[in-house]
Amino acid sequence: MKIDVQSEVGRLESVLLHRPGDEIVRMTQHDLDRMLFDDILSAAEAAHEHSVMADIMAATGATVLELEDLLTASVEAASTADVENLVSRCCNIAGSPSAASALSTWPGRKLAKALIEGVYWRELDAHQSSLAHVTAQLREPDPMALRPLPNLMFLRDPCISVFDRVVQGRMATPARAREPELVAFALRHAPEISAPLSFETADALSEAYHCIEGGDVLVLSPQALMIGCSERTMPATIERLAREALFPSHRALQRVYAVVMPTARSVMHLDTILTQVDRNLFLGHVPLIAGSPRKPALPVIRIEQDGPAAIMAKASTFDVLREEFGRQTKLVPCGGDDPLHQEREQWTDGANAIALGPGGIILYSRNRKTVAALEQHGMQELHLPLEEPADERNARVADAMAHLSDNPTVFTFTGSELSRARGGGRCLSMPLRRKAL
Repeated sequence: MKIDVQSEVGRLESVLLHRPGDEIVRMTQHDLDRMLFDDILSAAEAAHEHSVMADIMAATGATVLELEDLLTASVEAASTADVENLVSRCCNIAGSPSAASALSTWPGRKLAKALIEGVYWRELDAHQSSLAHVTAQLREPDPMALRPLPNLMFLRDPCISVFDRVVQGRMATPARAREPELVAFALRHAPEISAPLSFETADALSEAYHCIEGGDVLVLSPQALMIGCSERTMPATIERLAREALFPSHRALQRVYAVVMPTARSVMHLDTILTQVDRNLFLGHVPLIAGSPRKPALPVIRIEQDGPAAIMAKASTFDVLREEFGRQTKLVPCGGDDPLHQEREQWTDGANAIALGPGGIILYSRNRKTVAALEQHGMQELHLPLEEPADERNARVADAMAHLSDNPTVFTFTGSELSRARGGGRCLSMPLRRKAL
């Protein structure tokens, strides 16, 4: 299977997910700030909601891959030297280099789980005397050599499918630093996937490459990308990615738009305020995407293949979208027209939709004002209860997808536990293939 993502809304053919597991259980209230969470999640409920989302995607005909399975297969297929190098890099990032030699001997599934869920020093008896372990014992009762990766379920961020390859991300926070290593390794060594990697140079930790995360990258078309310059993605990184990796490899790519965003957790990525739901239809937080009397629209900078970066004077993000997709392009207001509900539902991922195909999206059912706004733009809601038998749910999804061109549909499910982690369907998924529009 080859990577092929030329748009945000082409029919989803293959997608990579990671269902939350024990990495959620191993997070306590003392870890919240460090792990970028606002509250402790129920692992069982989050996993169930995630499984329902995965079932919806599979029912459309898409191939759904699970990261832990892919990482296990890659560890088992890769050379001993490659596995040792992966483990060494992960342990170095974690500040526990002495754990690497013992961990490298673990078999495939056990190692894959440890790299995701974390591993306690007590599980590595041969390294009880290391300074890192002794110091950790003084600070906590049951210290970990590798901390868990509870954010890994937000698989959009560590690696980014762009056209025919995967861009390796640079995470903005230490809590997520080893995620790109795991996802890139899984894709590089997976026996049945051909995933050329890009932007993985040796100076990845230098200042100019400091951070870029996938939630900020929207593939508008083979000719244009839009990237959020957010609290998680630096401007110098965007420009180097464009000029050193993307433009040389993709001659059709002419423009990269950088949306200059506030540095705030409420809008941590571009896809928290803008996603595409159909060929000429977008879902967004209107005050920032189009502007309002109380808030000016976000500035946009255009980087052209053969020209310098330049501010697009008096142009909003929505103006750019209409320029790219035509004057008939419309923006559905996340939260509807009421500023109160716009703020509330932007926070609960009302703008973070994942397209299953043109006119078919997944959204959390709690965002009622957003669903109503989508219905005003010609979409119908198909609610999929968590307790509904899987075969009945899948049949309803398949039937709706068969009639999508005549009946655009927003597939909703209760994602109350997942949304508490601050991420919607787009955050939770990494498309590997989409059908060409």
